[in-house]
Order: sequence, then structure tokens, then C-alpha cells
Amino acid sequence: MWTGQSDSGLAYCAETLRPRNRLLQSLPEDELQRLGPLLERVSLTPRRVLQHAGLPIEHLYFVEEGLVSVLAKVDERHAVEVWLIGRDGVVGSTALLGDRISTFGHLVQVGGSALRIGIEVLEHAAADFPSLRAALDGYLHEGLMQSSQSAACGLRHPVLKRLARWLLMAQDRSDLDALPVTQDALARSLGVRRPTVSEAFKQLEQHGVFARERALIRILDRASLERIACRCYRAMRLVRDTSEKPKTKRRVMALSLLWILFEVELAAS
Repeated sequence: MWTGQSDSGLAYCAETLRPRNRLLQSLPEDELQRLGPLLERVSLTPRRVLQHAGLPIEHLYFVEEGLVSVLAKVDERHAVEVWLIGRDGVVGSTALLGDRISTFGHLVQVGGSALRIGIEVLEHAAADFPSLRAALDGYLHEGLMQSSQSAACGLRHPVLKRLARWLLMAQDRSDLDALPVTQDALARSLGVRRPTVSEAFKQLEQHGVFARERALIRILDRASLERIACRCYRAMRLVRDTSEKPKTKRRVMALSLLWILFEVELAAS
């Protein structure tokens, strides 16, 4: 039986409560049962720092609800988001590359919950979880591709298209139609000033894409948002979809990804 301890001290088990993280859901049942007792459910409160840049990585967080921004420092006062982690991913996976010092900061953007495991605990038990290691390796590859594409997007594409891309990615990773994020938070994530984000929001409102409430963005027309977003969204989405498909389908999707990246380069030139 998979048992663990929640923040409130209440036990839970696999028969009544399944993991909501997609990486964990992809594991074989026997591996999931052995991993379960090592996991601890923790709350993710908005603005909580899960990992500081330059400090040792002590835990992996398998996000079940919410969104976590991966931030790269550009100077002593500012950082820019290079990756967004939701139910599809895990915080701290770069420790598996052998370097325990985090290159990036990890900040909770949208509150929720995660299943946490200590790095040393996982490493000691790694031989028991070959499927988990393979899933984490694939996720690291996906993260490298997406962070590289995000950096290129920030250099080449206007804020309106980048904002549309961010909203689509946030919805994909959270399964939320209403995103509890502010314009200030989005400006920090995109590395621009708040008035710049406000102007982009006005343009999106004119297209009827979303409705704004206090600290809440409700997406009303996803199809229009996809048409507005830059082609980087298609490339990033295909990277994620490719990693989730059987090997027989990955080759075709990989060729599609190369074509999209070629289109992005042509559009930016």
C-alpha cells in the first residue's frame, strides 16, 4: 500500500488517492507502489521559493497542482522565466545530472501542491525505479529544448505573441481556464515592464480572448489565442507531446518539430 504524510499529518494511500503528476502517472504500477512511501505531499503557496539559484538542491517536487517558474538571473535585481513547470513536470531534476548546485531559481507562480522526495533518498533507491529515471531523463531533455526556445523567443518575438504563448503554456500545464496571475507577475516572467504587458493585454481584450477579474485571467477563446501566439508555442507543445508518445510516433513528430523550428527561424529573419 502506498502511504505517506500530508501537510496536515493525515495519511493517504494509493487505493484512494492517485498521484496527479503526469510523470508519476506514467510509471508502472509496481514501481509507483514502491516509490509511494518515499513521497510527501506539500503545499505550494504563491511566491514561495522552492529552490534558490546557487544553492544545493535538496528535494525533487513533482507538481500536482499549480505552476512553478524557472528563473534565470540577468543581474543582481532581475530574473527572467526560461521554463514553466506544471502537472507535467518536476522541480529539481537537474540534480540527476550530477551537479547538486541549482543554476536557476524556482518560484511558485500559481499555488497548488506537489509530492516531494529528498534527492539523497531517491539516489539511494534509484536502482528500484528504472522507469522513473528514464522519465526524468526525458523530462530534462524536454526542459533543455524548451528553455532554449524560450530564450530565442524572448530575443525575436513581440510581447503580444510571447504573452499569448505564456498563457497557452500555463493553461496546458495547469489545466485551468482561469489563471490566478497578475500583470506584475507576467511582466516579471516575460522580462518586460508592466506598462508593456498592460498594452498587450488591451490588444488581447479587443480580440475577446479573455476576461479579466481581480488577479485572475479567464481564457474564453483558446483558438484565437493560438492564432495570436508565436510559432514557438507550437514548437514547445510538440516537444512535450513527442516526449509522451511511443517511440513509433516520435520520429514523425520529431520531423514536424524540425519543420516548425525552421518556420520560426524564417519568420524571425
